[in-house]
Amino acid sequence: MQQGTAPCADGKPAEAETLDVAAYMRVSTAEQKGRYGIPAQARVIREFVAQRSSWRLVESREDIGASGSKDSRPGLNALLDDITRGRVKLVLVHRLDRLGRTEGAIWRCMWQIEDAGARVECCAQVLVEPGLDRWLMIDRLAREVEADYGRIVSRTQAGRQLKAVDGGWPGGPPPYGYKINGKGAFGSTLEVDPAEADVVRLLADLVIEGGRTLADLAVELNGRGIRTRSGKRWTSVNIHKRLQSAAFVGEVVFRRPDRQWGDHSTRLGDDGRPLYGEPVVIPLPAILPAERMCAFRGALAALSRQRRNPIRDYPLSGRIRGRCGRPYIGCFRSKDGMRTYRCSGWNAADSCGCVFLPADHVEEEVARHVNAQLAAMPLRSRPTLPLSCEARARLIRHLDRVTSLERLVAECLEELGELRCQTQNNRVVAAAMRQLETEQRAFERILTHARDRLAELEELCAREARFSAALGAAAPDIRSLPSAELRRLIEVAGVEVDIVDAEFRYREGTKCLTVRWHESTGTLVPPDPADSQWHRIEELLRLRYRAHHFRSPLDLRAAFTGMLHRLRTGILWRDLPERFGDPEKVRARQRTWLADGVWREIVMLLNDEGAGTPVLHYEAGPTLAIRTRL
Repeated sequence: MQQGTAPCADGKPAEAETLDVAAYMRVSTAEQKGRYGIPAQARVIREFVAQRSSWRLVESREDIGASGSKDSRPGLNALLDDITRGRVKLVLVHRLDRLGRTEGAIWRCMWQIEDAGARVECCAQVLVEPGLDRWLMIDRLAREVEADYGRIVSRTQAGRQLKAVDGGWPGGPPPYGYKINGKGAFGSTLEVDPAEADVVRLLADLVIEGGRTLADLAVELNGRGIRTRSGKRWTSVNIHKRLQSAAFVGEVVFRRPDRQWGDHSTRLGDDGRPLYGEPVVIPLPAILPAERMCAFRGALAALSRQRRNPIRDYPLSGRIRGRCGRPYIGCFRSKDGMRTYRCSGWNAADSCGCVFLPADHVEEEVARHVNAQLAAMPLRSRPTLPLSCEARARLIRHLDRVTSLERLVAECLEELGELRCQTQNNRVVAAAMRQLETEQRAFERILTHARDRLAELEELCAREARFSAALGAAAPDIRSLPSAELRRLIEVAGVEVDIVDAEFRYREGTKCLTVRWHESTGTLVPPDPADSQWHRIEELLRLRYRAHHFRSPLDLRAAFTGMLHRLRTGILWRDLPERFGDPEKVRARQRTWLADGVWREIVMLLNDEGAGTPVLHYEAGPTLAIRTRL
């Protein structure tokens, strides 16, 4: 009797357990959703499930416009969540290439599903029961999927190459100032877009005139009611991109090897040359005369580009709100190299005028507030990562998988060594060796992908370990976390920041020389001198200056005490209390002492007792109200 067909104890056949099935469908482009892709896959999956009485289709997840080379997709992530919650025990796909287009992507997707608690089956390709044969079957099918994908890419890229060589448009959005003539048809080319060409000419005139920044150009276009191709307002960033458009050069280069950033960069081979064909220069219909292009390129060099920083450098983006109620976003101020948070309404048609925040100041205030809240909470009440235990469990399961593959590869090598040592050379032994070598290569390929997945899981667990260590310390300090992990903690804690002092304004001008000297040297501001200390200071002053220095009506001791008071409190000179003397005369005397090096000697003399305080950072920022869910 075959395994699995034994009768029940009462002589009645066993009823198959109902299996909850989830359908997973994917198409690479959004256009395929309503045409063939998703409906065709859904129909095949429904028919396949209907033929199995013990299967029940309980969920359908789809990814539209998701590349098969990526193993993190919205629909797939939702599917994994369904499996983790116990709602799904089997994932059904039309073909294996719906999981991924490369071997690595297919294996990572399979292992994610298995580790979550389900298995994968295909409608078009029968996968055998779990075991070695299943691994070998998936390896063979995954290789076929990747080979088929490679052929599609090669044919597509070869066609684009030929089209570009013939002067046609090889695909993608046209450069600004142009539109596609015959879009979707054979032999499509670029022609001038009259509306966008007018904007190109206007930008060229404004840049050649000079005296304008990128922000000024954006204001000019917005003031004229001109919008971008997508209907948005102009900013310094998209202005900079448009100024690099092919319209200002007169040609576009297909397969540029010198631009290796973004999702659509030219793929290069090991020799650094384009993988699917040589670069092709496609001439464009001229929008600007040749002499205007030369003048434009010369004027463009004088414009500065706004620096862009990744969002991970601004963990509080979207969590700060000013008086207008709009969220603050991270912004790099290039004129002084300062990271700041600015209200998202500052560049609107009617600017809100909300004050900017130095990023270091507000992040320090938030860190201090969160650290204090965490320290006041019992360890068991502190926030934890919901995926920490699951990540460790996945790591352990995958480590067992890697160990099994390593053992299989070692066994194949051992058996091959034994067969090679046999003296008899017959067809049976040769066939056995060929089969073993095929399996060995397959297991080594799977092992390579498994080790890559293991490295990802180890890094994930290491990040979560750092996260847990920062939260579990007796004196937590979230500032020790890297930027990405700090942002994650801020999200878990639900940090929100409100600017309390809506009328706050930063001082104009630069800091005084004495404040800058204290900040640059790290020298503390000493306490007010005692009588004995003032006698020593007076002796020092009389050694350095002549008698006329002491004939002023200014009380030097009171003036010196006022100087220290201002450094400790951060007040303006004009707000210096009258008891310290005329503010202008006190200020002039302090500048003289600083320039002559006397101020340094006096401060060092008073700081010998180690009772100084830091100079007040009076321009740190407005008062903040910080709220969390802790």
